[in-house]
Amino acid sequence: MWLALRFPHWALDSRAEATNQQPGTSPTLVVAEQRGKRHVVAAGTAALEQGIQRGMLLADARMRLPDARVLTRHIAGEVAALERLGGWAWHYSSQVHIARASERIECARVVFEIGASLRLFGGRRCLLERVRADLDRMGYRYTLGVGDSPHAALAFARAPSQEHRKQGLARLPLACLDLDGQTTLSLKASGLRQAGELLALPPSTLVRRYGKPTLEALECLRGHRPHGLDFYTLPQRYGTRHELTGAVETTQGLVFVLRRVFAELAAFLQGADATIQTLQLKLIHDDLPPTRLLLRLAAPARDAAHLERVANERLARVTLAAPVLEIAVASDRLRRFEYDQNSLWRDTDAAGIEQWPAVLDRLRARLGHDAVGWLYALDDHRPEQASARHDRPAPAHTPTTAPRPMWLLDAPERAPADLTLIAGPERIETGWWQHSIRRDYFRARDGQGRLLWVYRDLAHAQHGDAPVYYLHGLFG
Repeated sequence: MWLALRFPHWALDSRAEATNQQPGTSPTLVVAEQRGKRHVVAAGTAALEQGIQRGMLLADARMRLPDARVLTRHIAGEVAALERLGGWAWHYSSQVHIARASERIECARVVFEIGASLRLFGGRRCLLERVRADLDRMGYRYTLGVGDSPHAALAFARAPSQEHRKQGLARLPLACLDLDGQTTLSLKASGLRQAGELLALPPSTLVRRYGKPTLEALECLRGHRPHGLDFYTLPQRYGTRHELTGAVETTQGLVFVLRRVFAELAAFLQGADATIQTLQLKLIHDDLPPTRLLLRLAAPARDAAHLERVANERLARVTLAAPVLEIAVASDRLRRFEYDQNSLWRDTDAAGIEQWPAVLDRLRARLGHDAVGWLYALDDHRPEQASARHDRPAPAHTPTTAPRPMWLLDAPERAPADLTLIAGPERIETGWWQHSIRRDYFRARDGQGRLLWVYRDLAHAQHGDAPVYYLHGLFG
């Protein structure tokens, strides 16, 4: 069983903020040049309501909508969007075929096998509901068809109404079949109107009257011949470009655009069963070098809301040098998503630990990556060498036996006079081959109630002198 999705207005819907148009804005048209004339290849919903149709001359469309916003078709952006959609379809099938619109293919399409996935998703009805929900959430306009072969599924997707789909393959109009225009005209001239009438003709008659390609197309329709479709393969890294329908001049405007960018990224990662830990956003301007934003996550992730929050924190520190025309997205190597096998036995009190990487990512996006890190103890008796800082949790650490503060002063300073010694001393000495250090360390409390780590320098103290204490660290 195969499912086919056709996207008649892909040239517009594939753009990043196409579905975020505010009410009251001008209708949008996408045009391409064909035989020296500019034709409409995609239109927004408002334009369609005013009678605009695909294939209409731009001059005729202008007569209906003189204030319409006209965009030029860019094939590269459509192909990049289809690649992203191919990754999303991997969530439902490993046999995915994608094709962009061309002179031979009337519109962009995605076809994938679903028969092997029906049981996994709870049956055909549940699977189709999930597919529709995903596409509606991503903002795509589409037609859907299901058939026993890829070509049959596409024929149902071309059906003019749901009633035609319910009546079966034989009742579909000839225009729903994957035949060239000249053959379709010849069939209609012979009095044929429906697919069943054509399928009832003997093979020899079909070849003699309409040629061998027509017979081959009908055999593919029935599933009696290999479909010959090439299947989409997942890339090792996620890399794509999002073309915008208009220049975005503020970071606040980018927030709404990035919402769809991350939604498509999350759909791709879910379909690929993968995660990422590093993502680079390149905001492309017209005449100036691009603005680069690097998002480094504390742990591999694929949640759109989390990526959006981190990006928003990062954007708050950015001032755009020029309007943004396009957004390029590139990730590090895709990592296999690791399912948590121990969640059933985890203590409910530890549930908050799982949220810590998300908080850390937002702090780093706001303050800078190097501003937040981990401090952990090392197995060394020298205070300056007993702790280290890393940008991720250490694989293992050795706690010291004596209580030590994690935060040390860069240079020790004279301790306050109002000290009350609490515990100590702990003597720390270096070897004869190193700089001579002999100190007695104490835990003390000053007049402000702070818990301090102070020492008395024995190497330079004279016998009989009053003890002088130096502040070296503070306890939390």
